[in-house]
Amino acid sequence: MTTAVIGAQWGDEAKGKITHFLARDAHYTVRFNGGPNAGHTVKDRHGTAKLHHIPVGTLHEGCKGVLGHGMVIDPWTLQDELAALEAQGRPRPKLGFSDRVHLILPHHKLREQVQGSAQRIGTTCRGIGPCYEDRAGRRGLRLGELDEEDTVRAALGAGIAELEAAGCKDPYDVEKVLRDLQEFNEQAREQVGDMRAEVEAALASGRRVIFEGAQGTLLDLDWGTYPYVTSSSTTVHGVGWGTGIRSEQLTEVIGVVKAYTTRVGEGPFPSEDNGAAGEQLRERGGEYGTTTGRPRRCGWLDLVALRYACRINGFTGLALTKLDVLSGLSEVNLCVAYRTSAGTVEDFPAASRELSSVAPVYESLPGWNEDIGGTRCEDELPRAARRLLSLVGDFVGVRVSLVGVGPAEEEIVVID
Repeated sequence: MTTAVIGAQWGDEAKGKITHFLARDAHYTVRFNGGPNAGHTVKDRHGTAKLHHIPVGTLHEGCKGVLGHGMVIDPWTLQDELAALEAQGRPRPKLGFSDRVHLILPHHKLREQVQGSAQRIGTTCRGIGPCYEDRAGRRGLRLGELDEEDTVRAALGAGIAELEAAGCKDPYDVEKVLRDLQEFNEQAREQVGDMRAEVEAALASGRRVIFEGAQGTLLDLDWGTYPYVTSSSTTVHGVGWGTGIRSEQLTEVIGVVKAYTTRVGEGPFPSEDNGAAGEQLRERGGEYGTTTGRPRRCGWLDLVALRYACRINGFTGLALTKLDVLSGLSEVNLCVAYRTSAGTVEDFPAASRELSSVAPVYESLPGWNEDIGGTRCEDELPRAARRLLSLVGDFVGVRVSLVGVGPAEEEIVVID
């Protein structure tokens, strides 16, 4: 079984929890997009792990994590991430890095601040966008080039020159950055190589491989709410783009969706609730960014957007997370259409301006009061919760096969 785990909303769907659950018997977990703008949280016997680069499957001994060439890596943040895991008493994760992966350098973060991307679009200010820009502009630095000092110096020099032209004088110490990169290169050297070939060989030998997506479908550079999107391919199509693995090699594609909807930063959000209900969802769900700490915008589950994500990705199943957050609500709303000046529509528009102008059409369901954290089978869920799961599956045409009922690793209901 070869599985892709893809976010079906604007990210923060608890993909880390679902990937960790599915990777219990996996040999490889492969990240294919994004970088330290991702925040995948797992709670297990060691405590709470907050991962940004490292695939969550590596928290299981025997599972190797691969950082594919579609990612961008911040060497400094990655080393801090490894140190945090070590401080929890965890074994050092077994990792493999593509030699083609691009590096986030100090000027990428500074450039993002100069450009004001965080204010205009709501980016994480981690240098992700500028790094991908340099990659597309054929002026980036790849991990496999760290042995070429002249190439590294040229990349740093070009970055500094651009910042100085924008009025940022003496932005950073080139020699110190060069030493840091050399040290990182020495530490990672044995783990760097052709990861496409290694993963291909693993698949050919029948090994279990999980492809772990970052962000979500609605943040995809092409299929998301452009321009309020990330800089990489976040859908199932990103697996091939970011690893070199062919799409027909996937046997299942799991879409991860929260029982409600959240968004970080700017951009349209039809089912956002700016009232008491939205605040209640935020506080109950702990909706604050793993990477940024920013409060997330909260609202009701948007089935129009979810059906769009299902069609883009060809999901074979859905993992619906944080169902427990809805416990205690007297009423639960589901957005089933959009109201526009021309009438009611059930399709997700391509233009962000058009999406910003729609009003949600809700179907209201009765809530439930039971604490479902200890639930482990579908029949134990309250009738109202089961009705919600059934309605979601019927509307989008994809069955809900996993349900998250709490933050801990074992708090998952498997629906046969």
